[in-house]
Amino acid sequence: MPDLPEVTTSIQGRNVRWVLTAAGSGAGIVLGLAGIKVLVTRPEFLPQLVSGGGLWFAALAIGMVMFRSEMRNFNSMQERHVVAQERLAENVGALVSKDDQRAREQDLLLNHLARQSDKILEELQTQRSARGGD
Repeated sequence: MPDLPEVTTSIQGRNVRWVLTAAGSGAGIVLGLAGIKVLVTRPEFLPQLVSGGGLWFAALAIGMVMFRSEMRNFNSMQERHVVAQERLAENVGALVSKDDQRAREQDLLLNHLARQSDKILEELQTQRSARGGD
């Protein structure tokens, strides 16, 4: 038997999701229209449909789909919120470090000015004592 090359198929998950969504939506619409048509032609099925739990199941399925969509939106919003908080923390950290650097520079400047003031004071005192001794 000859070796057959391995056949690989690549289906992207995104395309499959769209196909499944379209097929599921189409099937739901077809079933809904068929149910409406049956209820129009035979209204006696309505009590059986209501008492059978079919409507509750349909409402549950629709609610689950809506909740999933809203949860996805909520999660993406929370993710953006977390990213914004991380950026804010980084920026606040940068501001704090810049403020610390400015405080250190200010301390150095004040120490330099104090030393210069001390030198000037000493020089004035030596000049005064030299004049006073004259």
